[in-house]
Amino acid sequence: MARDQTIDSGKHAANPARWLGVVARKSLDVLVPPLCLSCRRPLAQPRALCGGCWRQLTLVGAPICDIMGTPLPYDAGPGARSPELRWNHPLYDRARAAVVFDAVSRRLVHQLKYHDVPGVAHLMATLMAPAAHDLTADADILLPVPLHRSRLVARRFNQAALIADQLSPLVGIPVARYAVQRTRRTPHQVGLRRDERANNLHDAFMVKDRGAIAGRRVVLVDDVLTTGATADALAWTLRAAGARSVAVAVFARVVGRETEPD
Repeated sequence: MARDQTIDSGKHAANPARWLGVVARKSLDVLVPPLCLSCRRPLAQPRALCGGCWRQLTLVGAPICDIMGTPLPYDAGPGARSPELRWNHPLYDRARAAVVFDAVSRRLVHQLKYHDVPGVAHLMATLMAPAAHDLTADADILLPVPLHRSRLVARRFNQAALIADQLSPLVGIPVARYAVQRTRRTPHQVGLRRDERANNLHDAFMVKDRGAIAGRRVVLVDDVLTTGATADALAWTLRAAGARSVAVAVFARVVGRETEPD
């Protein structure tokens, strides 16, 4: 045991600050045990879910609509598409979600968005990376959905940017955090129909760095995809700036309206 500790200390001898950080984190884990990111029960490992919450999390897996990323009732083969596309075709190319928006994923979204619980963005990105692999395999940049300046000041951070920062090293794609600006603070979207959301978001975004967008394959990153109106508005703006393609990667996808996020 002493030998292992000596070897471990040697690895950090050249970087005392890093070594002190490791010691501080281990000491903190003893004083304040890691908690489940959803229900806050004590855990053995940090940045994780307890067994009960994990079992309740609904992962999105095949078969899914090739365009919208929504679960399909049966496997219709490669390129299968949802009947919803006949009346609700998005302006973005494709979307992928890691989980269905339900009780557990809602709590995780709220823990990140409203309570700034450390580790939630890392867990989300870890689940999103394999779910969005077919989007990120040939993408050029990750673009977190921007917040308006006033909302960013009130919240202190953009949850989409936190997720993108965690997703970037997992998929090997840089984050273009400041390429697009939200120029208008729109009212909250909860309870609005798709057409009302689209009107609400008219001219809400502006590309600040066309060089980062033109000719690029962009993957939008956000926590939840509801009707897709925000993603549509961004996709329209990005295509006008010359984006080669626009895809959407989110942690959770609303399936049905009964679980719409608030």
